[in-house]
Amino acid sequence: MLVDLLDADLPTRDFLIPGANLPVRQTRLDGLSSLVRFPPGWARPERGHYLAGEEFVVLEGELRLSGITYEAGRHGWLPAGTLRHSGAAPVGALVFTAFAGEDSWVSSDLDEPDGPSLRTPLETVVIPEGGLRLTPHSALLDTPVALGGPAEMITVPTWTWERSTLIPEGRVLVRWTP
Repeated sequence: MLVDLLDADLPTRDFLIPGANLPVRQTRLDGLSSLVRFPPGWARPERGHYLAGEEFVVLEGELRLSGITYEAGRHGWLPAGTLRHSGAAPVGALVFTAFAGEDSWVSSDLDEPDGPSLRTPLETVVIPEGGLRLTPHSALLDTPVALGGPAEMITVPTWTWERSTLIPEGRVLVRWTP
C-alpha cells in the first residue's frame, strides 16, 4: 500500500510527547514508524533521552532539537542515549519518525549516545555508488533493486511511504526493521 505522507486526511490520534507543552497528531504507519504533526508553538523544554535511536525526516515546517534546526527535506538520526533539550516547532512541522526499539523517554541531563548524531539534506546530498548509509537500519539509494525481504521506503521528494521488496526509481530512503 502506497501512503502519501502529505495527505491531510490520514487517520490520526492525539499524543502527548513526554515533557511537551502540547499534544501532537500521530499516524502509526508500521511497527515503530509514525507520521507526527507538531502544532505551531509545540515545545519540549524537558531535558532527557530515549533508550532507542530515532530516525526522522522533516516533511514540512521545521523542528528544533538541542540547538539544531531541521528544515523540510532534512533527515536526522539521534542514537540511543543522545541528550535532547530545547525541542520546539515554532511554526509547526510534519515529521516521519521511526525508533530503533521501544521509545522510552528518560528525563535526565546524561548524554551517553551509542553513536554520532547525523543531519542530512535528502534531496541534495551526493549518493555514492551502492547507496549512502544513514543509520544502522537505513540508507539513501537511487538505483532500483530487489531486496531479499520487505523494507519501509520513503520516496524523496514526493514523500510517499510503502513497505516493499522492490526499491523504486529515484531517491529512496530505505529502512530495514531492526
